[in-house]
Amino acid sequence: MRRFIMVLTVLMAATGCGKKIPEPENLGAALQNVSNLKAATTVSTVQNLDENFQVKTFVKGNSVYVECYLKDYGFSETNPKQLATVLVSIDNQKKKDMRTAAFILKDIPNGMHKIKLEILNGSGKKTGLQKEFEVHITSSI
Repeated sequence: MRRFIMVLTVLMAATGCGKKIPEPENLGAALQNVSNLKAATTVSTVQNLDENFQVKTFVKGNSVYVECYLKDYGFSETNPKQLATVLVSIDNQKKKDMRTAAFILKDIPNGMHKIKLEILNGSGKKTGLQKEFEVHITSSI
C-alpha cells in the first residue's frame, strides 16, 4: 500500500509539471480593475497581429514594468538554440540587454519616452521581432 501511494504521488507530480502554462481566465477583468489606480500608474498592453511577441507594460512613478511573451523563444538556458535576449532602447539610445521575460526599467525621467524592445537569438543576432511603445512618466514616486 505504501508503494502504491508513493507511485501515485510521483505520477501526479509528473503530470502536473508541463511546459504549457495556461493563461488566467480573468486577465481582462484584472486589467480593468487596475485602471482604477492613481494617476501616476498606467497599465497598457502592446498588441499587434504578431502573436509571436507580445508585451505588457505597467508604469508606476518613474519605473516601467515590462513583461514579454515569446512564442518561439525562451529565457531558460536549458535550450540554447531558442535562447532570447531583449535589447532595450529608450528614446533611440541602447540601455540594456535583458535575459528575463519580465524586468523593470528604473529612474526614467519625467516626460514622454519611446521604448523599443528587440529580440536577439542565442547567438546575438536580431530575430526580426520587435515592439515599440510610448510611456508618459509624470512623477517620481
